[in-house]
Amino acid sequence: MSSVLQSKFLWLGFIAVITVIPIVGSPYIVGVMCFIAIFGGLAVGMGLLLGQAGIFSLAHPVWFGLGGYVSGILAVRGIASPWLGSIIGAIFVGFVSYVIGAPLLRLKGYYLACATFGLLIIVQTSLGQIKSLTGGHEGLMGIPPFSFGGFVLETDLHYYYLFWALCLACLWFLYNLMGSRMGRAIKSFHDSEIAARSMGINVPLYKLKIFIITSVMASFAGSFYTCYLRFAEPGIFGFSLQVQLMTMVIIGGSRTLYGPLLGGFVVMWLMELINMYLGKVLPRMGAQVNALFFGILIIVILIFMPGGLSGWTDRLLNLGRRTIGKSSG
Repeated sequence: MSSVLQSKFLWLGFIAVITVIPIVGSPYIVGVMCFIAIFGGLAVGMGLLLGQAGIFSLAHPVWFGLGGYVSGILAVRGIASPWLGSIIGAIFVGFVSYVIGAPLLRLKGYYLACATFGLLIIVQTSLGQIKSLTGGHEGLMGIPPFSFGGFVLETDLHYYYLFWALCLACLWFLYNLMGSRMGRAIKSFHDSEIAARSMGINVPLYKLKIFIITSVMASFAGSFYTCYLRFAEPGIFGFSLQVQLMTMVIIGGSRTLYGPLLGGFVVMWLMELINMYLGKVLPRMGAQVNALFFGILIIVILIFMPGGLSGWTDRLLNLGRRTIGKSSG
């Protein structure tokens, strides 16, 4: 059985599981899976930047938040529908990421991380201070839900299929992108920028392109997230989200596209279990317990599975392919 055929079976199996979950699962499970689709998909974009492009950006919550706020403000004020607002938000974020990314991406490593972290602090603080526009720290309330004609998306089940369809579409797009000429160029300068330049690859241009693409995807995720919650406030899009995304990327593994999504599954369900079982014992220390637990988990993953769960999964799949090949031979 070829690896291509196996990968198709894995994709079909995953889609089948996602389709069946709402049928056999409880509304609670459906609700958690909605969050996994949003944050797992968001982590995929961040993992692509970190693990495959070598761009150490901490600005992902910025694009997520700006997309959510732009679409939310337009919808609340009756200027545009949530659908149109999400597109306008994505265009706005694409423009801002282009203007900011062009100079910032000249920096590397620690310096780029510090610069994008500064951008995160500036944007989060600004969203909290412009009360007349964003609602300040009290939040932007009354964001209308998405609708198709006269059909309004109001329940978790409605959003479940929308979110997972978009998440899988983004994964499919990124898989095709990374298999294209652009993807090969991105992988080449992750290994060595000097070697990539010597082969005639325009490294700054490709860096900027993938930075804008992942920013626009994060913007759409933010728009869908705020319409799902029907609320937005600066704390949702701050440093705590960045830590959560980084945890997903490290646990899942950043050298594969599906790794951060796998990390999203693990992180979100572990958070639910911690809150469920320890929330009653330590009701005022939920955040501290989460931070402690995931800090320990990250250390364990980095020491024993530096490639993350996806690296371990790939080794199992390769072992299975070799076993099947020997038995068929």
